[in-house]
Amino acid sequence: MIDQIEDPRFGPSIRIADDGAGLADPRSLFSLGQSEWSTALSQSEDAAGMGFFSLANRGTVIIAQQNGTERAWTIAATPDAFHGKEPVTVDVGPDGHQGVTIIFPERKGDNLAGAVRVASRHFPVPVYFNGEEMPSSDFLETADHVEEWNEIRIGVFGSDQVRYNVDNANFHGVTLKINLPELHQAWHRTLFARIDVVDCAHLKLVLPARKDVVRDAMYDALIEEINRLYFRMVAASGAHSLTFQDYQRGRMLGIDLKEVAAILQPHVVSFAGTGRNVYVAPQKVPAAAFVYEGAGPPEEQTVARALARLDHAPLLFEPYHPFTGYTWYDEISRMLVKSYRMEIDGEVEEAHPCDLFCRKGRPDRLTILLEITETEHPERALETDLIVVGPEYGSLDEMEILVTKQSAITPSELTTFLIDALFSPSDDADAGSYEQQAEWFSDEAEDLSIALLETEHAADLNAIVRVVERDLVWRVPREGAFLIRIDDRKVSVEGFSSAGDERASPSLASRTAT
Repeated sequence: MIDQIEDPRFGPSIRIADDGAGLADPRSLFSLGQSEWSTALSQSEDAAGMGFFSLANRGTVIIAQQNGTERAWTIAATPDAFHGKEPVTVDVGPDGHQGVTIIFPERKGDNLAGAVRVASRHFPVPVYFNGEEMPSSDFLETADHVEEWNEIRIGVFGSDQVRYNVDNANFHGVTLKINLPELHQAWHRTLFARIDVVDCAHLKLVLPARKDVVRDAMYDALIEEINRLYFRMVAASGAHSLTFQDYQRGRMLGIDLKEVAAILQPHVVSFAGTGRNVYVAPQKVPAAAFVYEGAGPPEEQTVARALARLDHAPLLFEPYHPFTGYTWYDEISRMLVKSYRMEIDGEVEEAHPCDLFCRKGRPDRLTILLEITETEHPERALETDLIVVGPEYGSLDEMEILVTKQSAITPSELTTFLIDALFSPSDDADAGSYEQQAEWFSDEAEDLSIALLETEHAADLNAIVRVVERDLVWRVPREGAFLIRIDDRKVSVEGFSSAGDERASPSLASRTAT
Protein backbone atom coordinates (compact mmCIF):
# COMPACT_ATOMS: atom_id res chain seq x y z
CA MET A 1 0.00 0.00 0.00
CA ILE A 2 1.15 3.52 -0.81
CA ASP A 3 -0.38 6.53 0.92
CA GLN A 4 0.16 10.25 1.11
CA ILE A 5 0.17 11.16 4.83
CA GLU A 6 1.05 13.98 7.21
CA ASP A 7 4.02 12.75 9.26
CA PRO A 8 5.03 14.57 12.49
CA ARG A 9 8.72 14.27 11.56
CA PHE A 10 8.65 15.12 7.84
CA GLY A 11 5.33 16.86 7.22
CA PRO A 12 3.74 15.83 3.89
CA SER A 13 5.13 12.33 3.35
CA ILE A 14 4.82 9.11 1.41
CA ARG A 15 4.19 5.84 3.22
CA ILE A 16 4.87 2.49 1.57
CA ALA A 17 3.63 -0.57 3.48
CA ASP A 18 4.47 -4.17 2.57
CA ASP A 19 2.71 -6.86 4.61
CA GLY A 20 5.43 -9.45 4.00
CA ALA A 21 7.69 -11.34 6.45
CA GLY A 22 9.70 -8.33 7.64
CA LEU A 23 13.48 -8.24 8.10
CA ALA A 24 15.93 -10.66 9.69
CA ASP A 25 18.55 -7.94 10.16
CA PRO A 26 18.17 -4.13 9.74
CA ARG A 27 21.70 -3.97 8.36
CA SER A 28 20.51 -5.77 5.22
CA LEU A 29 18.81 -2.55 4.10
CA PHE A 30 22.19 -0.86 3.88
CA SER A 31 24.26 -3.78 2.55
CA LEU A 32 22.71 -4.46 -0.88
CA GLY A 33 19.97 -6.48 0.78
CA GLN A 34 22.35 -9.46 1.22
CA SER A 35 21.93 -10.13 -2.48
CA GLU A 36 24.77 -12.67 -2.57
CA TRP A 37 26.48 -10.67 -5.29
CA SER A 38 30.21 -11.27 -5.53
CA THR A 39 32.56 -8.48 -4.43
CA ALA A 40 33.69 -7.96 -8.02
CA LEU A 41 30.13 -7.68 -9.30
CA SER A 42 29.07 -5.35 -6.50
CA GLN A 43 31.99 -3.05 -7.28
CA SER A 44 31.52 -3.15 -11.06
CA GLU A 45 27.77 -2.55 -10.95
CA ASP A 46 27.84 0.21 -8.24
CA ALA A 47 24.76 -0.34 -6.10
CA ALA A 48 24.30 3.37 -5.35
CA GLY A 49 21.31 3.47 -7.66
CA MET A 50 19.30 0.63 -6.07
CA GLY A 51 15.71 1.47 -5.16
CA PHE A 52 16.14 1.88 -1.38
CA PHE A 53 19.24 4.03 -1.84
CA SER A 54 17.25 6.50 -3.92
CA LEU A 55 16.11 7.86 -0.54
CA ALA A 56 19.66 8.87 0.39
CA ASN A 57 19.03 12.57 -0.16
CA ARG A 58 15.63 12.58 1.56
CA GLY A 59 16.09 10.49 4.66
CA THR A 60 13.59 7.89 5.84
CA VAL A 61 12.04 6.07 8.77
CA ILE A 62 11.45 2.32 8.51
CA ILE A 63 9.24 0.25 10.79
CA ALA A 64 10.18 -3.37 10.22
CA GLN A 65 8.83 -6.56 11.72
CA GLN A 66 11.55 -8.78 13.14
CA ASN A 67 11.27 -11.81 10.92
CA GLY A 68 9.38 -14.66 12.61
CA THR A 69 8.42 -12.67 15.73
CA GLU A 70 5.78 -10.23 16.97
CA ARG A 71 8.42 -7.58 17.67
CA ALA A 72 9.56 -4.74 15.39
CA TRP A 73 12.32 -2.20 14.85
CA THR A 74 12.09 1.51 14.12
CA ILE A 75 15.01 2.49 11.90
CA ALA A 76 15.82 6.15 11.22
CA ALA A 77 18.29 7.16 8.52
CA THR A 78 18.97 10.80 7.79
CA PRO A 79 20.68 11.87 4.53
CA ASP A 80 23.96 12.13 6.46
CA ALA A 81 23.46 8.58 7.77
CA PHE A 82 23.06 7.32 4.18
CA HIS A 83 26.34 9.04 3.32
CA GLY A 84 28.13 7.60 6.36
CA LYS A 85 28.53 10.89 8.22
CA GLU A 86 26.44 9.77 11.20
CA PRO A 87 25.03 6.46 12.46
CA VAL A 88 21.70 4.93 11.52
CA THR A 89 19.54 4.71 14.65
CA VAL A 90 17.66 1.49 15.46
CA ASP A 91 15.03 1.54 18.25
CA VAL A 92 12.32 -0.82 19.40
CA GLY A 93 9.26 -0.58 17.20
CA PRO A 94 5.59 -1.19 17.94
CA ASP A 95 4.64 -4.76 18.80
CA GLY A 96 2.49 -6.60 16.30
CA HIS A 97 3.68 -4.59 13.28
CA GLN A 98 3.51 -6.75 10.18
CA GLY A 99 5.95 -6.50 7.28
CA VAL A 100 7.93 -3.38 6.45
CA THR A 101 6.69 0.23 6.32
CA ILE A 102 8.84 2.98 4.80
CA ILE A 103 8.08 6.66 5.36
CA PHE A 104 9.93 9.50 3.64
CA PRO A 105 9.22 13.18 2.91
CA GLU A 106 7.31 14.17 -0.21
CA ARG A 107 8.86 16.93 -2.30
CA LYS A 108 7.06 19.73 -4.02
CA GLY A 109 6.53 18.85 -7.66
CA ASP A 110 6.54 15.06 -7.14
CA ASN A 111 4.01 13.45 -9.49
CA LEU A 112 3.36 10.61 -7.11
CA ALA A 113 0.04 9.52 -8.57
CA GLY A 114 1.54 9.17 -12.05
CA ALA A 115 4.63 7.39 -10.75
CA VAL A 116 2.56 4.88 -8.78
CA ARG A 117 0.30 4.23 -11.76
CA VAL A 118 3.29 3.48 -14.00
CA ALA A 119 5.10 1.37 -11.41
CA SER A 120 2.03 -0.74 -10.60
CA ARG A 121 0.87 -1.32 -14.17
CA HIS A 122 2.80 -4.59 -14.49
CA PHE A 123 3.65 -5.21 -10.81
CA PRO A 124 3.11 -8.88 -9.82
CA VAL A 125 0.99 -8.10 -6.71
CA PRO A 126 -1.91 -5.66 -6.16
CA VAL A 127 -0.90 -2.06 -5.34
CA TYR A 128 -3.18 0.34 -3.45
CA PHE A 129 -2.69 4.09 -3.58
CA ASN A 130 -4.59 6.20 -1.06
CA GLY A 131 -6.97 3.28 -0.59
CA GLU A 132 -7.67 2.70 -4.30
CA GLU A 133 -6.39 -0.38 -6.14
CA MET A 134 -4.26 0.60 -9.12
CA PRO A 135 -5.08 -0.87 -12.53
CA SER A 136 -2.68 -3.57 -13.64
CA SER A 137 -2.32 -5.98 -16.53
CA ASP A 138 -0.27 -8.94 -17.62
CA PHE A 139 2.84 -7.65 -19.42
CA LEU A 140 2.36 -10.43 -21.99
CA GLU A 141 -1.44 -10.35 -22.24
CA THR A 142 -1.49 -9.79 -26.04
CA ALA A 143 1.20 -12.36 -26.85
CA ASP A 144 0.45 -15.06 -29.41
CA HIS A 145 2.32 -17.61 -27.34
CA VAL A 146 3.83 -17.67 -23.83
CA GLU A 147 6.32 -20.13 -22.36
CA GLU A 148 8.12 -20.08 -19.01
CA TRP A 149 11.83 -20.77 -18.87
CA ASN A 150 14.02 -20.51 -15.74
CA GLU A 151 11.37 -18.42 -13.94
CA ILE A 152 11.14 -16.03 -16.90
CA ARG A 153 7.96 -15.83 -18.96
CA ILE A 154 8.72 -15.37 -22.66
CA GLY A 155 5.95 -13.96 -24.81
CA VAL A 156 6.16 -14.15 -28.61
CA PHE A 157 4.26 -11.66 -30.74
CA GLY A 158 3.64 -11.84 -34.45
CA SER A 159 1.00 -9.21 -35.09
CA ASP A 160 1.48 -5.68 -36.34
CA GLN A 161 1.76 -4.27 -32.84
CA VAL A 162 4.08 -1.32 -32.37
CA ARG A 163 7.33 -2.74 -31.03
CA TYR A 164 9.89 -0.03 -31.69
CA ASN A 165 10.78 2.28 -28.81
CA VAL A 166 8.50 0.22 -26.58
CA ASP A 167 9.64 -1.52 -23.38
CA ASN A 168 10.00 -5.27 -23.90
CA ALA A 169 11.16 -6.47 -20.46
CA ASN A 170 9.37 -6.35 -17.12
CA PHE A 171 11.34 -6.75 -13.88
CA HIS A 172 8.60 -6.83 -11.21
CA GLY A 173 7.03 -3.62 -12.47
CA VAL A 174 10.22 -1.98 -13.73
CA THR A 175 9.91 -2.01 -17.52
CA LEU A 176 12.70 -1.25 -19.95
CA LYS A 177 13.84 -1.72 -23.51
CA ILE A 178 16.57 -4.34 -23.88
CA ASN A 179 18.18 -6.00 -26.86
CA LEU A 180 16.09 -9.08 -27.72
CA PRO A 181 16.28 -10.95 -31.03
CA GLU A 182 13.62 -10.87 -33.73
CA LEU A 183 12.98 -13.39 -36.50
CA HIS A 184 12.16 -11.83 -39.86
CA GLN A 185 10.51 -13.57 -42.80
CA ALA A 186 9.97 -12.46 -46.37
CA TRP A 187 6.18 -12.76 -46.58
CA HIS A 188 5.20 -14.35 -43.32
CA ARG A 189 4.97 -12.53 -40.03
CA THR A 190 8.00 -11.30 -38.14
CA LEU A 191 8.30 -12.71 -34.62
CA PHE A 192 9.48 -10.61 -31.68
CA ALA A 193 9.55 -11.22 -27.93
CA ARG A 194 8.93 -9.64 -24.56
CA ILE A 195 10.01 -11.11 -21.24
CA ASP A 196 8.35 -11.00 -17.82
CA VAL A 197 10.73 -11.89 -14.98
CA VAL A 198 8.95 -14.01 -12.37
CA ASP A 199 11.72 -15.02 -9.96
CA CYS A 200 15.02 -15.19 -11.79
CA ALA A 201 17.84 -13.99 -9.56
CA HIS A 202 20.45 -14.73 -12.22
CA LEU A 203 19.18 -12.15 -14.74
CA LYS A 204 20.40 -8.83 -13.39
CA LEU A 205 20.02 -5.18 -14.30
CA VAL A 206 22.97 -2.90 -14.87
CA LEU A 207 23.19 -0.46 -11.99
CA PRO A 208 22.82 2.34 -11.13
CA ALA A 209 20.63 3.30 -14.10
CA ARG A 210 18.81 -0.05 -14.41
CA LYS A 211 18.21 0.62 -18.12
CA ASP A 212 19.68 -2.63 -19.45
CA VAL A 213 20.50 -6.18 -18.42
CA VAL A 214 23.94 -7.49 -17.55
CA ARG A 215 25.34 -9.26 -20.63
CA ASP A 216 26.49 -12.49 -18.99
CA ALA A 217 26.01 -16.23 -19.49
CA MET A 218 22.40 -15.99 -18.27
CA TYR A 219 21.59 -13.33 -20.83
CA ASP A 220 23.21 -15.37 -23.61
CA ALA A 221 21.19 -18.43 -22.59
CA LEU A 222 18.00 -16.34 -22.63
CA ILE A 223 18.71 -15.09 -26.16
CA GLU A 224 19.34 -18.64 -27.36
CA GLU A 225 16.10 -19.84 -25.77
CA ILE A 226 14.10 -17.04 -27.42
CA ASN A 227 15.57 -17.96 -30.82
CA ARG A 228 14.82 -21.63 -30.22
CA LEU A 229 11.23 -20.73 -29.32
CA TYR A 230 10.87 -18.73 -32.54
CA PHE A 231 12.01 -21.65 -34.66
CA ARG A 232 9.76 -24.09 -32.80
CA MET A 233 6.80 -21.86 -33.58
CA VAL A 234 7.82 -21.56 -37.24
CA ALA A 235 8.20 -25.35 -37.52
CA ALA A 236 4.76 -25.87 -35.99
CA SER A 237 3.12 -23.40 -38.38
CA GLY A 238 4.25 -25.31 -41.49
CA ALA A 239 4.84 -22.83 -44.33
CA HIS A 240 7.50 -20.19 -43.75
CA SER A 241 9.76 -17.79 -45.67
CA LEU A 242 12.92 -17.82 -43.54
CA THR A 243 16.16 -16.80 -45.15
CA PHE A 244 18.45 -19.73 -45.85
CA GLN A 245 20.82 -18.46 -43.17
CA ASP A 246 18.04 -18.45 -40.55
CA TYR A 247 16.86 -21.87 -41.76
CA GLN A 248 20.34 -23.27 -41.13
CA ARG A 249 20.53 -21.51 -37.76
CA GLY A 250 17.24 -23.08 -36.68
CA ARG A 251 18.39 -26.56 -37.64
CA MET A 252 21.64 -26.03 -35.72
CA LEU A 253 19.49 -25.29 -32.67
CA GLY A 254 17.87 -28.69 -33.10
CA ILE A 255 14.58 -27.62 -34.71
CA ASP A 256 13.24 -29.85 -37.50
CA LEU A 257 12.53 -27.19 -40.15
CA LYS A 258 11.43 -27.90 -43.71
CA GLU A 259 12.82 -25.96 -46.67
CA VAL A 260 10.91 -22.83 -47.61
CA ALA A 261 8.19 -23.41 -50.22
CA ALA A 262 8.96 -22.41 -53.83
CA ILE A 263 7.22 -19.03 -53.70
CA LEU A 264 8.47 -15.71 -55.10
CA GLN A 265 7.04 -12.37 -56.16
CA PRO A 266 6.17 -12.20 -59.88
CA HIS A 267 8.30 -9.72 -61.78
CA VAL A 268 6.57 -6.36 -62.21
CA VAL A 269 8.07 -3.86 -64.63
CA SER A 270 9.38 -0.86 -62.72
CA PHE A 271 8.64 2.77 -63.55
CA ALA A 272 11.10 5.64 -63.31
CA GLY A 273 8.59 7.43 -61.08
CA THR A 274 8.85 5.23 -58.01
CA GLY A 275 5.42 6.28 -56.74
CA ARG A 276 3.87 4.26 -59.59
CA ASN A 277 5.50 0.97 -58.63
CA VAL A 278 3.25 -1.62 -56.99
CA TYR A 279 3.68 -4.61 -54.67
CA VAL A 280 2.52 -7.98 -55.94
CA ALA A 281 1.79 -10.87 -53.60
CA PRO A 282 4.14 -13.87 -53.90
CA GLN A 283 3.04 -16.87 -55.93
CA LYS A 284 4.10 -20.47 -56.46
CA VAL A 285 7.00 -20.73 -58.91
CA PRO A 286 6.32 -23.19 -61.78
CA ALA A 287 9.07 -25.35 -63.26
CA ALA A 288 9.44 -23.30 -66.48
CA ALA A 289 9.81 -19.91 -64.78
CA PHE A 290 12.79 -17.55 -64.81
CA VAL A 291 14.20 -15.15 -62.25
CA TYR A 292 14.83 -11.75 -63.81
CA GLU A 293 16.61 -8.97 -61.95
CA GLY A 294 16.19 -5.87 -64.07
CA ALA A 295 18.76 -3.07 -64.16
CA GLY A 296 16.27 -0.22 -63.84
CA PRO A 297 13.19 1.15 -65.62
CA PRO A 298 14.74 1.80 -69.09
CA GLU A 299 15.94 -1.79 -69.39
CA GLU A 300 12.84 -3.34 -67.81
CA GLN A 301 10.43 -1.30 -69.97
CA THR A 302 12.48 -2.21 -73.06
CA VAL A 303 12.47 -5.94 -72.23
CA ALA A 304 8.77 -5.89 -71.34
CA ARG A 305 7.85 -4.42 -74.74
CA ALA A 306 9.92 -7.06 -76.51
CA LEU A 307 8.40 -9.94 -74.49
CA ALA A 308 4.89 -8.63 -75.20
CA ARG A 309 5.52 -9.31 -78.91
CA LEU A 310 5.94 -13.04 -78.25
CA ASP A 311 3.07 -15.52 -78.56
CA HIS A 312 4.06 -17.14 -75.26
CA ALA A 313 6.03 -14.87 -72.97
CA PRO A 314 8.07 -16.58 -70.22
CA LEU A 315 6.99 -16.33 -66.59
CA LEU A 316 9.36 -14.01 -64.75
CA PHE A 317 9.84 -13.70 -60.99
CA GLU A 318 11.76 -11.26 -58.82
CA PRO A 319 14.94 -12.58 -57.20
CA TYR A 320 15.16 -12.90 -53.43
CA HIS A 321 18.85 -13.33 -52.68
CA PRO A 322 18.39 -14.39 -49.01
CA PHE A 323 16.88 -17.64 -50.42
CA THR A 324 20.22 -18.53 -52.01
CA GLY A 325 21.12 -21.97 -50.67
CA TYR A 326 17.67 -23.52 -50.90
CA THR A 327 17.79 -26.30 -53.51
CA TRP A 328 14.79 -25.16 -55.54
CA TYR A 329 15.93 -21.53 -55.60
CA ASP A 330 19.44 -22.34 -56.77
CA GLU A 331 18.02 -24.44 -59.63
CA ILE A 332 15.80 -21.70 -61.13
CA SER A 333 17.10 -20.34 -64.44
CA ARG A 334 18.24 -16.70 -64.27
CA MET A 335 17.61 -14.31 -67.14
CA LEU A 336 19.65 -11.15 -67.58
CA VAL A 337 20.27 -8.69 -70.41
CA LYS A 338 23.76 -9.17 -71.79
CA SER A 339 23.74 -6.49 -74.52
CA TYR A 340 21.76 -4.79 -77.30
CA ARG A 341 22.41 -5.31 -81.01
CA MET A 342 21.58 -2.85 -83.79
CA GLU A 343 21.74 -3.40 -87.56
CA ILE A 344 21.78 -0.48 -90.05
CA ASP A 345 22.34 -0.97 -93.78
CA GLY A 346 23.96 -4.36 -93.21
CA GLU A 347 26.31 -3.08 -90.47
CA VAL A 348 25.93 -4.66 -87.01
CA GLU A 349 26.90 -2.97 -83.75
CA GLU A 350 26.56 -4.31 -80.19
CA ALA A 351 26.46 -2.21 -77.00
CA HIS A 352 26.01 -2.65 -73.26
CA PRO A 353 22.57 -1.51 -71.97
CA CYS A 354 24.13 1.57 -70.34
CA ASP A 355 26.31 2.53 -73.33
CA LEU A 356 25.42 4.47 -76.48
CA PHE A 357 25.80 3.20 -80.04
CA CYS A 358 28.32 4.78 -82.36
CA ARG A 359 26.19 4.61 -85.51
CA LYS A 360 23.25 7.00 -85.83
CA GLY A 361 19.94 6.74 -87.63
CA ARG A 362 16.88 4.50 -87.49
CA PRO A 363 17.97 0.87 -87.49
CA ASP A 364 16.69 -1.90 -89.70
CA ARG A 365 16.76 -4.41 -86.87
CA LEU A 366 17.05 -4.41 -83.07
CA THR A 367 17.86 -7.38 -80.87
CA ILE A 368 18.13 -7.88 -77.12
CA LEU A 369 20.75 -10.50 -76.28
CA LEU A 370 19.78 -12.43 -73.15
CA GLU A 371 21.93 -14.65 -70.99
CA ILE A 372 20.02 -17.60 -69.50
CA THR A 373 21.85 -19.50 -66.77
CA GLU A 374 21.26 -23.13 -65.83
CA THR A 375 20.14 -23.96 -69.41
CA GLU A 376 21.62 -25.84 -72.35
CA HIS A 377 21.63 -22.73 -74.57
CA PRO A 378 22.73 -19.84 -72.33
CA GLU A 379 22.42 -17.06 -74.97
CA ARG A 380 19.15 -16.14 -76.65
CA ALA A 381 18.13 -13.34 -79.01
CA LEU A 382 14.93 -11.39 -78.46
CA GLU A 383 13.74 -9.31 -81.42
CA THR A 384 12.20 -5.90 -80.73
CA ASP A 385 11.32 -2.62 -82.41
CA LEU A 386 12.33 -0.21 -79.62
CA ILE A 387 15.36 0.11 -77.37
CA VAL A 388 16.26 2.93 -74.99
CA VAL A 389 19.90 2.97 -73.92
CA GLY A 390 21.96 5.25 -71.74
CA PRO A 391 22.78 5.86 -68.08
CA GLU A 392 20.39 4.57 -65.45
CA TYR A 393 17.87 7.29 -64.54
CA GLY A 394 19.27 9.47 -67.31
CA SER A 395 17.35 12.44 -68.73
CA LEU A 396 15.85 12.52 -72.21
CA ASP A 397 18.83 14.31 -73.71
CA GLU A 398 21.21 11.70 -72.22
CA MET A 399 19.40 8.68 -73.65
CA GLU A 400 19.54 7.12 -77.11
CA ILE A 401 16.10 6.15 -78.41
CA LEU A 402 16.20 3.57 -81.19
CA VAL A 403 13.08 2.65 -83.21
CA THR A 404 13.26 0.34 -86.20
CA LYS A 405 12.16 1.59 -89.60
CA GLN A 406 9.41 -1.07 -89.70
CA SER A 407 7.98 -0.25 -86.25
CA ALA A 408 4.28 0.55 -86.07
CA ILE A 409 4.64 2.53 -82.81
CA THR A 410 2.89 5.91 -82.84
CA PRO A 411 4.28 9.17 -81.41
CA SER A 412 1.69 8.97 -78.62
CA GLU A 413 2.74 5.41 -77.71
CA LEU A 414 6.42 6.35 -77.77
CA THR A 415 5.75 9.37 -75.56
CA THR A 416 4.01 7.13 -73.01
CA PHE A 417 6.91 4.67 -73.12
CA LEU A 418 9.44 7.43 -72.45
CA ILE A 419 7.41 8.75 -69.51
CA ASP A 420 7.22 5.24 -68.01
CA ALA A 421 10.92 4.53 -68.52
CA LEU A 422 12.49 7.92 -67.76
CA PHE A 423 10.28 10.40 -65.91
CA SER A 424 11.33 10.68 -62.28
CA PRO A 425 10.27 13.99 -60.71
CA SER A 426 12.78 15.93 -58.66
CA ASP A 427 11.96 16.88 -55.08
CA ASP A 428 14.10 20.02 -55.33
CA ALA A 429 12.05 23.06 -54.32
CA ASP A 430 13.33 24.95 -57.38
CA ALA A 431 12.34 22.19 -59.81
CA GLY A 432 8.63 23.04 -59.90
CA SER A 433 5.60 21.07 -58.74
CA TYR A 434 5.01 17.47 -59.76
CA GLU A 435 2.34 18.59 -62.23
CA GLN A 436 4.69 21.15 -63.79
CA GLN A 437 7.54 18.67 -64.10
CA ALA A 438 5.23 16.04 -65.60
CA GLU A 439 3.94 18.54 -68.17
CA TRP A 440 7.43 19.72 -69.13
CA PHE A 441 8.71 16.16 -69.54
CA SER A 442 5.63 15.07 -71.51
CA ASP A 443 5.99 18.02 -73.90
CA GLU A 444 9.68 17.29 -74.46
CA ALA A 445 9.02 13.57 -74.97
CA GLU A 446 6.19 14.32 -77.40
CA ASP A 447 8.36 16.67 -79.48
CA LEU A 448 11.17 14.13 -79.53
CA SER A 449 8.84 11.27 -80.51
CA ILE A 450 7.27 13.17 -83.43
CA ALA A 451 10.66 14.34 -84.68
CA LEU A 452 12.00 10.76 -84.52
CA LEU A 453 9.02 9.02 -86.13
CA GLU A 454 7.97 11.80 -88.52
CA THR A 455 9.99 15.00 -89.10
CA GLU A 456 11.41 17.94 -87.16
CA HIS A 457 8.93 20.14 -89.05
CA ALA A 458 5.98 18.03 -87.83
CA ALA A 459 7.32 18.31 -84.28
CA ASP A 460 7.48 22.12 -84.56
CA LEU A 461 3.92 22.33 -85.91
CA ASN A 462 2.66 20.05 -83.14
CA ALA A 463 4.36 22.19 -80.50
CA ILE A 464 2.69 25.32 -81.91
CA VAL A 465 -0.74 23.67 -81.92
CA ARG A 466 -0.15 22.39 -78.36
CA VAL A 467 0.62 25.91 -77.11
CA VAL A 468 -2.45 27.35 -78.86
CA GLU A 469 -4.76 24.63 -77.53
CA ARG A 470 -3.40 24.89 -74.00
CA ASP A 471 -3.00 28.67 -73.61
CA LEU A 472 -5.11 30.44 -76.25
CA VAL A 473 -8.23 28.56 -77.37
CA TRP A 474 -10.04 29.02 -74.07
CA ARG A 475 -9.70 32.83 -74.40
CA VAL A 476 -11.60 33.18 -77.71
CA PRO A 477 -15.32 32.76 -78.68
CA ARG A 478 -16.53 29.27 -79.60
CA GLU A 479 -17.95 30.52 -82.94
CA GLY A 480 -16.30 32.34 -85.78
CA ALA A 481 -12.72 32.31 -87.04
CA PHE A 482 -9.72 34.62 -86.99
CA LEU A 483 -6.15 34.54 -88.20
CA ILE A 484 -2.92 34.80 -86.20
CA ARG A 485 -0.03 35.84 -88.44
CA ILE A 486 3.62 35.72 -87.46
CA ASP A 487 5.75 37.64 -89.91
CA ASP A 488 9.42 38.36 -89.18
CA ARG A 489 8.75 37.55 -85.49
CA LYS A 490 5.90 40.05 -85.39
CA VAL A 491 2.48 38.73 -84.29
CA SER A 492 -0.78 40.10 -85.65
CA VAL A 493 -4.39 38.96 -85.19
CA GLU A 494 -6.97 39.48 -87.96
CA GLY A 495 -10.73 38.89 -87.95
CA PHE A 496 -11.10 38.70 -84.17
CA SER A 497 -13.85 41.16 -83.16
CA SER A 498 -15.73 41.75 -79.93
CA ALA A 499 -19.18 40.16 -79.77
CA GLY A 500 -21.83 42.72 -80.88
CA ASP A 501 -19.23 45.38 -81.86
CA GLU A 502 -19.53 45.76 -85.64
CA ARG A 503 -17.29 48.86 -85.62
CA ALA A 504 -14.30 46.95 -84.20
CA SER A 505 -11.19 47.08 -86.35
CA PRO A 506 -10.40 43.82 -88.20
CA SER A 507 -6.86 44.12 -86.92
CA LEU A 508 -7.00 44.27 -83.12
CA ALA A 509 -3.50 43.29 -82.08
CA SER A 510 0.00 43.63 -83.32
CA ARG A 511 3.18 43.18 -81.29
CA THR A 512 6.68 41.82 -81.57
CA ALA A 513 6.95 38.16 -80.62
CA THR A 514 9.17 37.36 -77.65
